[in-house]
Amino acid sequence: MRKALLVVDVQNDFYETGTLPVSDASKINEVVNRTMKDPVYRVIVASQDWHPSNHMSFAVNHGKEPFTPFDNGKGIGPVLWPVHCQQGTRGAEFHQDIESYRFDYIVRKGTHPFVDSYSIFRENDGTELGTDGLLRALGIEELDVCGLALDYCLKYTVHDALLTGFKINVIINGTKGVETNKGDVQRTIDEFKKAGVELIEK
Repeated sequence: MRKALLVVDVQNDFYETGTLPVSDASKINEVVNRTMKDPVYRVIVASQDWHPSNHMSFAVNHGKEPFTPFDNGKGIGPVLWPVHCQQGTRGAEFHQDIESYRFDYIVRKGTHPFVDSYSIFRENDGTELGTDGLLRALGIEELDVCGLALDYCLKYTVHDALLTGFKINVIINGTKGVETNKGDVQRTIDEFKKAGVELIEK
């Protein structure tokens, strides 16, 4: 099977000192870098949150506190976030310890002020980002997925990949969760297993 590696949102704002930190995020860097060197991958595709300052997923733009429950049914929600991965800022850059020069393609997402995007495949309102077409054009049949955060952007990426028919493996030692609600990480892992996603280590 022709394989691709998806590297989700390994950006400064999702690391320990960022505005939306994931605990122990830096521990995945060695795994991600080692995995990218594996010649089994025909292509490596990375996603990059790339929000404008007026993005409506930011709590401040509603005059609310971060993590306030919110769902407008049109692509924003289920909660409002701290300002993160704002276009052109250091927080939006890939972490310095990630060998990002190995990325063959970068998919920027969340660029529209009124629609968020968790998945590397499509915006939260269903708008396609072109990733599926790219992978199909390259004859990809199987995906390994790593990056941040396990219980949000990686989860939605895996969900969309399953819908498009790819065989999916999550590199479990190459991801960490944000755990907005207690138990989110375990619930996500359970969902993966139920859906037939393989959990692997690299």
